Amino acid sequence: FRELIEILAISRNQKLPQPGEESQILELLIQRDGEFQELMKLAVEQGKIHHEMQLLEKVVEKRDNDIQQLQKQLKEAEHILATAVYQAKEKLKSIEKARKG
Repeated sequence: FRELIEILAISRNQKLPQPGEESQILELLIQRDGEFQELMKLAVEQGKIHHEMQLLEKVVEKRDNDIQQLQKQLKEAEHILATAVYQAKEKLKSIEKARKG
């Protein structure tokens, strides 16, 4: 935009502006403005997508924490069950000894 405005200012300062030059510059300005507007729309869309990604990352982080908690609880339950099975086997052995004795 700055370059186009400088060209426009220079052309106005010239004694003999070339015919149609100002209209060409104006058309370029309009074209550049359209391109700029499209880029702004794209930037807004990307901002929305970035925000959604941040929200999803927070959800994923929470789910990961939930999974880690469940894994911890499962390990504790596994340990408790393993202990209970061991104790049950020991009781069965002592019952069998008592019957044989």
